[in-house]
Amino acid sequence: MLGNALIAFALIAIFAALEIAFGLYRRPGVLTMRELGASLVSLGNFLLVRGASFAALIWAFKALWPRSEGALAGVSFWLAFPIYVLVDEYAVYWFHRKSHEWPWLWRIHKPHHVPRNMNIGVGYRQNWLWHLLVPGAWLGPAVIWFGQPGAYAAGLAFRTLMVLMEHCDLRWDLPLQRNRFTRPFMWVIERVISLPDTHHVHHGVGRHGNAMKNYGVALICFDVIHGTLMIPHARQEGFGLPDDAPVEPWAEQLFWPFVRSTSSTKKVAAHRPSIEPAPPAAALAAAKAVIYTADGRTVVVS
Repeated sequence: MLGNALIAFALIAIFAALEIAFGLYRRPGVLTMRELGASLVSLGNFLLVRGASFAALIWAFKALWPRSEGALAGVSFWLAFPIYVLVDEYAVYWFHRKSHEWPWLWRIHKPHHVPRNMNIGVGYRQNWLWHLLVPGAWLGPAVIWFGQPGAYAAGLAFRTLMVLMEHCDLRWDLPLQRNRFTRPFMWVIERVISLPDTHHVHHGVGRHGNAMKNYGVALICFDVIHGTLMIPHARQEGFGLPDDAPVEPWAEQLFWPFVRSTSSTKKVAAHRPSIEPAPPAAALAAAKAVIYTADGRTVVVS
């Protein structure tokens, strides 16, 4: 486990150094609690919640199903690893997709869409309940318990690399997509794994943004299969929530339902007149994006 953590921290350090070197943290508003500060707190949440849930699940397996330990140890790594990644990614695709369709789940996913600047901190910015409920939090301990720690370690390294790369605002993929020699390769790769071009769409606002597209975390192939893929080959006009969407204080975003503020309630009420409370089916079908607010209302982005 220590080795896995060191790999993850090494990748974070590398990407953080690149973002610093390219001056991404000098942009207006980045060094605030609304943006980078809350993202760093959420990273701490991620480590604590995942560590606690991991230990609890291993304990539960040991107490309730002790004879199953190492049951799949004889399975080849080259079979276990791709199966683990595909199952994990397909589960998180639907979990992520439903977080934009079910109001209660959007409530805990919404903090991920608040930042107006893309950087690696956004990758782990979620309400603490997200870190507990996301399928990977349950599947990872099971993979280790059943005797495939190597598959888990490789999957963690792959997932960490992809999360950091797709949230980083270093758009290395755009020149490769436009170059006539690398374009055929990129055409294939951008339909298999999630790149900055595809994931920035999910966080973007404006012509090249759509929160109801590109739900894949590490793999984008399930968006291809289910018709939710959007590849703009362009930078987004901006990131974050629509102007009419209320934004709760950072502590409430990350620690709800333990933290509730009256200021966020007032802000919701202040925005209420400009948000259509019950959009018709035609408006939903034609919308570029649909965002569900904390109090269950629907924001149509046309």
